[in-house]
Amino acid sequence: MNEIESYSIYRRGDLVRFVGYHYSPDYKYIDEEDYKLGLVVEVIGRYIYEPLIRVFWFKKGYTTEVQQTHLRMVVKEKHD
Repeated sequence: MNEIESYSIYRRGDLVRFVGYHYSPDYKYIDEEDYKLGLVVEVIGRYIYEPLIRVFWFKKGYTTEVQQTHLRMVVKEKHD
């Protein structure tokens, strides 16, 4: 793990979803595109104080670079 990856809570191969841009506690802007499920491809650097994550979006079929705070981990529950 390199220095940049150590700042990130996400690792390559994690499933994530986009939760929107947060400008203040009272205002939340959701991107008009639908990024429901993505795969972390790489932790590529730091943007100001946050790690920058490259994510492949399954529905869109392309990658984007997203700040860590704009993502949430997707957790699937296993039922017997």
